[in-house]
Amino acid sequence: MFIHCLICDESFNPNSREKRIAGGLRNHCPECSEESVVRYAGIAAGEGKQNSVQVLKFNSAEDRSAYLEYWKVNSGLYKGKSCQIGRGLKNTPNIQFATRATFEGNTNHKGKG
Repeated sequence: MFIHCLICDESFNPNSREKRIAGGLRNHCPECSEESVVRYAGIAAGEGKQNSVQVLKFNSAEDRSAYLEYWKVNSGLYKGKSCQIGRGLKNTPNIQFATRATFEGNTNHKGKG
């Protein structure tokens, strides 16, 4: 399904990867789109034996990408099956963010009521 852009009158697919990355209004093509809202970031936080998921809000897209890169390196995403501790860890970036939601598993990992 293709629609026409309201600004430049070019036809484009609103469900394409380029449009999802560009954001903006649905009836504007990726070249004419302007996204002013910073997207939330969802990360896994390992606390104890259970994982939890946190949703974070950042002040800018640059802060979001810097924190996600820091988190990926320090959580061992690029290491495969080897341990990331002590080798190539990044320092915590000096950015501000707010935790919007935390979804926790069962914190009682031994199964007792």
